[in-house]
Amino acid sequence: MADDVPIWERVADALYFIDDPGAIAQIASRFEAAYAPVIATATTDAVRTKAIEALWHYLSAGATPRKHWALTKGEAQQALDALVDLALRGV
Repeated sequence: MADDVPIWERVADALYFIDDPGAIAQIASRFEAAYAPVIATATTDAVRTKAIEALWHYLSAGATPRKHWALTKGEAQQALDALVDLALRGV
């Protein structure tokens, strides 16, 4: 994908299996702000692993008053794999 494609669009493409546009938007926003930078620039495996685990917990957690969506464990794993791949490729 071209470097000029916005990150939210790359995330949306990677999360093609999620039908809820609001969930995709919220995941993309949080991923761009909190998880992608840490995963992409981690200087140790421990730091990268901690960020990936935090992303996993976010994706696999149930709905809350601020997070109005929930993924199945399979969807959460598929999303995690896709997002980590994006981060490691430098989104």
